[in-house]
Amino acid sequence: MALALCPVTGWAMPQHTDITKPTRERVKNKKTVKNDDKTAVKNDDKAVVKNDDKAAALATKVVDKNPATVKQEPEKPAADTSSKPASAPKPKVRNTTNPANVAFDGIDVSKHQGVINWEELKKFNKIKFVYIKATEGSDYVDPRYYDNIRNARKHGFKAGSYHFLSTRSAMMTQFQNFIRTAKREDQDLLPVIDVEKLSPWTSQQLRDSLKVFADLVEDYYGCKPLIYTSEKFFTKNLGRAFSDYPLFIAKYNTSAPNIGYKWIIWQFTDNGLFKPAVKGNYGEVDMSRFNSGCSLNDITYVPSKHKPKNISIKDAVDHKDKPATVNMTDQRSKEPPAASKRQQEEAKKQAEKEKKIQERNKKIADQEKKKKAEADKKAREKAREKAAQQKRADDRKKAQQEAEKKAAAEKAKRKAEAQKAQQEAEKKAAAEKAKRKADAQKAREDKAKREAAKKSSGKSASLLTQSTASKLSQTQRSDSIRSAKLKGRKTNKSSADND
Repeated sequence: MALALCPVTGWAMPQHTDITKPTRERVKNKKTVKNDDKTAVKNDDKAVVKNDDKAAALATKVVDKNPATVKQEPEKPAADTSSKPASAPKPKVRNTTNPANVAFDGIDVSKHQGVINWEELKKFNKIKFVYIKATEGSDYVDPRYYDNIRNARKHGFKAGSYHFLSTRSAMMTQFQNFIRTAKREDQDLLPVIDVEKLSPWTSQQLRDSLKVFADLVEDYYGCKPLIYTSEKFFTKNLGRAFSDYPLFIAKYNTSAPNIGYKWIIWQFTDNGLFKPAVKGNYGEVDMSRFNSGCSLNDITYVPSKHKPKNISIKDAVDHKDKPATVNMTDQRSKEPPAASKRQQEEAKKQAEKEKKIQERNKKIADQEKKKKAEADKKAREKAREKAAQQKRADDRKKAQQEAEKKAAAEKAKRKAEAQKAQQEAEKKAAAEKAKRKADAQKAREDKAKREAAKKSSGKSASLLTQSTASKLSQTQRSDSIRSAKLKGRKTNKSSADND
C-alpha cells in the first residue's frame, strides 16, 4: 500500500499566495518590460526574469508584521549554463531496510513488486502474513492479484486482500468490484480498506462514504474490515468515527503511531529489501508489525466461522439497509462543493494519468501475455526437439545394440566353427597318431618276428659252428699256443681259442 498523501516539494510556498487559481491563471494579464536584453514579467506580487530563453524565478515574497504590506526582493537571475555541457545526473541513493535486522510480522504487495519468487520469499521466515492488493475504484483489478493470492497460499503464507478506496466512484460499485475479485473462500485474513485520498470530498463526506463501504464489506464477509491509512490522515479525517474498527496505521518512523485509539498493525517502512525474491520496485516491500498484545489471531479470517448475511453480489450492490448519503455516482443526497478551475484541471490531468496508467497496465499485461505465449511456444518446441533428440538417441542405441548383438552372434558362430574345426583336427590327428602307433606296433611285431626268426636261424648256425670248432684237432690248438708264445704273449686255453 503506497501512500500518496504528502507531495514532495522543492520550494517553499509563500503564506499569502492565492492557490485557489491554477498557475496558468495567475500569470494572465502579465506586463512585460524590456531591460538590457532581459524580459521581466510582473504579475501582482510575482516577478519572473527570462534570460536566453531560460526562465528563472526571481521574486521572493517577504511578509512584514502588517499583512497588508508586502515587500518584494527580486533575486539575481541564475547563471547561463547553455554553453556548458550537461553533466549526467547522479543516481539516487536508496535507503533500504534489511529484514534480517528488524522485527516485523508481515508485508503487503501489488503489481509494483512484479513477479514474485515465492519459493525465495519463504526463506524470510519472519513473515506471518501477506496482504495483496486486489482492486481499486469501480473497475480496476490489480493484474498480479490472482497469481499473488494463489501462490502466497500455495507456499504456506497467510494471505488477505485489500481495496484501494477511490473518491471518484460509487461505494456500491467499488464494493461489487472488490467482492467479485476477492472471494471469501480465498481469504486467510480480514479484508482491508485502503483509505488515502480525500479530494474532492470533505472529511465528513469521506467518513459517510467509507461507513457505507465498510458496512457492505461487513455484511458480505461477516466481519469488520481493517481500516488502513496513515497516522496523520486518520487523525485529520477519520478519528473517533472509526475507532471501533481494527486499525492498520502507516507511519514511516521509529516511533509507534499515536492516534489516541488502539491499533492492531503498524506499517513502519516502505523500503524493506527482499531481493532476490522481489525484483520489481527495486526489490522493496512495505513492512509491518503487530502492536503489543496483538497477534495473527486478531486478523485471521475463517469463512466457515464468520457468518455473513445471505446476500448475493447483486443484492449487495442493491443494498437498501444503509443507503449512501454522500457524494456518489449512483445515488447521492449531498453534492460536493463546486470544483475550481484548478481542481478541474487537476482532475482532468488525474483522469489522463489514470487512463495512461490503465493503457500502460494493459500494454504490460499484453506484453506479459505475449511473452508467456512465446515462452510456452519455445518450451513446446524445446520439448519437441528434446523428444526428437531422445528418439534419435534411442534409435542409435537400439541400432548399436542390434549391431553388438549381431557381432556377438557372428563371434559365437566363428568360435563354434573354430572349436568344431579344432575338434576335427584333433580327431584326425588322434586317428593318424593311432594309425602310426598301430603301424609302429605292427613294425615292431614284424621286426620281432624277423629277429626271432633270425635268432632262431643264428642259434642253429652257432650250434653248427660250435660243433665244427669242437672238431678242431688238437694239433691246431697246439699250433696256436705255440705261435702265441713265439710272439711273447701269455697264453692259455681260452686265449688260444680266441686266436
